[in-house]
Amino acid sequence: MHTAWRKDQQELTRQIISRVDIIAFSISLIGRNKGCYLDHLDGRFGYITLEDALANRYRVFNYETDELEGTYESLDALIEAGWKVST
Repeated sequence: MHTAWRKDQQELTRQIISRVDIIAFSISLIGRNKGCYLDHLDGRFGYITLEDALANRYRVFNYETDELEGTYESLDALIEAGWKVST
């Protein structure tokens, strides 16, 4: 298992979430849109809501259950915890 996503994937995650890329937060190819979808290094899937991104809150919810997976103090902390924007 990898210990971190590639640098380009980390940078793309920073750009999309910090700029609140409206397309990333608006389009869902897998059902009801919940926010910007994220992948974890361990295979989990999550999302961050548009409202949280606009408020610079970094909470990740489980895609299947909508339960809170984690709250991070910063975007860097979210990335360091193994999350990236789904591509």
